Amino acid sequence: MRKRPPAQRSALALFAGLAVASVVCSAAAAQETQAPNAPAAAAPKPSAAPAAENGGVATKTTISNDEMRSSSAQNTYDAIKNVPGVTQADAKAGGGSDNLQIRGIHLDSATGYRLDGGLPMVNNLIMETEDKEQVQVLKGAGALEFGIASPAGIINYVLKRATKAPITAVSFSGTGFGQSIGSLDLGRSFGPNQQFGVRINLAGGDAPTYVRDGGGTRWLGAMTADWTTKRAKVRFDFEKFGINFVEQTSLLQNKPGADGTITLPRMPDPYALLSGDWARAVGTGQNIAARADYDLGHGISVSGEMGRSDADRPRRDVSQFGTYNLSTGKGTETVTLIQDQRYVNTFEDFQAKFRTTHAGPIENELTVGFTRNERLFNNPVNGQVTYKQYLYAPVPLAAPQFPAGPIVYLPQNSSDYDYYFSDSVVLFAKLRLSGGLRQINYSADDKLASGGTNHSTTFYLAPALGGTFDLTRSFSLYGSYVKSLDQTGQAPINSANAFAVLPPAAATQKEAGVRANGRHGFEATLGYFTIDRANATTDLVTKIYSINGTNSFRGFESTLKANVAPRWTLTMGGQLMNATEHSAGDATIDGKIPENVPKLSGSIDLAYRFRAVPGLKLNGGVQYVGARQINPQDQGTIPSVTTSSVGAGYDTRINGRQITVNLTCRNLTDKRYFSSAVNGALGIAAPRTVSLSVRVAALP
Repeated sequence: MRKRPPAQRSALALFAGLAVASVVCSAAAAQETQAPNAPAAAAPKPSAAPAAENGGVATKTTISNDEMRSSSAQNTYDAIKNVPGVTQADAKAGGGSDNLQIRGIHLDSATGYRLDGGLPMVNNLIMETEDKEQVQVLKGAGALEFGIASPAGIINYVLKRATKAPITAVSFSGTGFGQSIGSLDLGRSFGPNQQFGVRINLAGGDAPTYVRDGGGTRWLGAMTADWTTKRAKVRFDFEKFGINFVEQTSLLQNKPGADGTITLPRMPDPYALLSGDWARAVGTGQNIAARADYDLGHGISVSGEMGRSDADRPRRDVSQFGTYNLSTGKGTETVTLIQDQRYVNTFEDFQAKFRTTHAGPIENELTVGFTRNERLFNNPVNGQVTYKQYLYAPVPLAAPQFPAGPIVYLPQNSSDYDYYFSDSVVLFAKLRLSGGLRQINYSADDKLASGGTNHSTTFYLAPALGGTFDLTRSFSLYGSYVKSLDQTGQAPINSANAFAVLPPAAATQKEAGVRANGRHGFEATLGYFTIDRANATTDLVTKIYSINGTNSFRGFESTLKANVAPRWTLTMGGQLMNATEHSAGDATIDGKIPENVPKLSGSIDLAYRFRAVPGLKLNGGVQYVGARQINPQDQGTIPSVTTSSVGAGYDTRINGRQITVNLTCRNLTDKRYFSSAVNGALGIAAPRTVSLSVRVAALP
């Protein structure tokens, strides 16, 4: 029997211990439930690695604004990287947008990111976090209930809103690489009954990456407004943001050798810029949404929501480096000159709810609704230039000349309108059952380079079932089954049909597990999931990106959070997964493992709160990601990696002001490693990063 590498054996032991601890502690929690009249335990300070939430059919993890500040999160991945099943899928060093995988599946940029549970945002620019109260990871049933979405999960951003207490705060965040961002947070409620509320967030400053000569800026302006009465609630959301910074070159994989395998280059210097300071990612994004809810009485309520998300990229120099000599590093750099990229998502949703309570033990809520989504992409045709460059000792390249004359566009537009209903029943306050149907009507129009337009339609009836059963006050079982349509992705820039948007395909998700909670902040989960979806790959010969069979994902997830001592909090999470490709017509991928999918991943975080210095907290953690295949043909792997981080936080009050300081160091040992392998490219991980954040807020 072949021995596993030491790192993998240790990680497997860690996951096994986590799973066993979750089950054992869950059973113990059922007996340790706090008595109804017992005093509540003091709530600990939030950890930077939250456990999954209990309750409901969906698997949901929420990262609060306090937790994001505690970890000095610079982007969405920093905020949610300790959530089981989340991995990075970014082949650029500090790229211009968030690229994430959940449960082995890459989130689509048009449907995988939501604003306040509604508007699907265009994710072609890094999502700002200064105006976010929470970042939520919704998996399984929590994702597919939105219609066309990834069966693995979605990211939901919850905006900050006004509270009854006035909010006035200024913040500063920075890194050892020169980033310095200032922000202002103002919130007020007013009116005779404080029925009106407004929250304003402004942020901006220098935002260089760790890449030398990779300077830049980013900015944000956001406002939320609310009007609330006894029967009605109206909500308005607005945010606008922009970036302008140098974007690092993507490192492509070489062609396979005579033995059919791909040899990886030795690790490049992550600080070295492979192009020039002209290689900029410039763009602006805007999200605007409005929602109204009205209670008609007698258990009947109606709501309506509309929104629009825009992303404009007036200029972007996308550079890729490939066909290089493994010894000397000499190769070819290709720069795609992108002009006037415009993405627009629009969203409308209208629904009615009917709530009834039958004599005592039965509660019922029926929801019927209509949703419409539209996704527009103008898809400009782009020119390219090539250079000779050196991977291990790069030289500054001269700025390319953008082509003159009119831009040719090949628009790719799609839309869907859905009718849906769902019903949720609670029996004896212990058994919660929910189910529903969604009729999805999808259509797309893609203009072809050869002339003409390709029109396609898809009609799909998507069922969903789920339930939870509370065995005790602190121990419950849950399960869900959902079928829906899943976006199969946009062709990568290095494919023959770059930027082509493939039609959605059917996806099925099943999940079952146990959840528990107990005294002193104890939470534990253990679940098993299966996902079957279409597999989109780039053909090695034709270079065309298309659907090629299916993928199946089977895995266990577990989380554990507990106060292991009076001032110590332990948080753990892990995933063990088996993923397989199925393609009867392509022997090069049939039975292989999908790219960038680790078999095992997990994290541990330990936090300590000082008794002698109230408000002072130290925390440290390790994160493990197993080896991953570099392409669908399994022609090479990037090694497993274990990284560590440490942090310190201090929270105090001085002269009527709340002052919070957080210092974090990620990749403490400055490991050099490949962080991802997607679409024929290799992601180079960030080096050791020291981040500081300071917030000063006026006390009410």
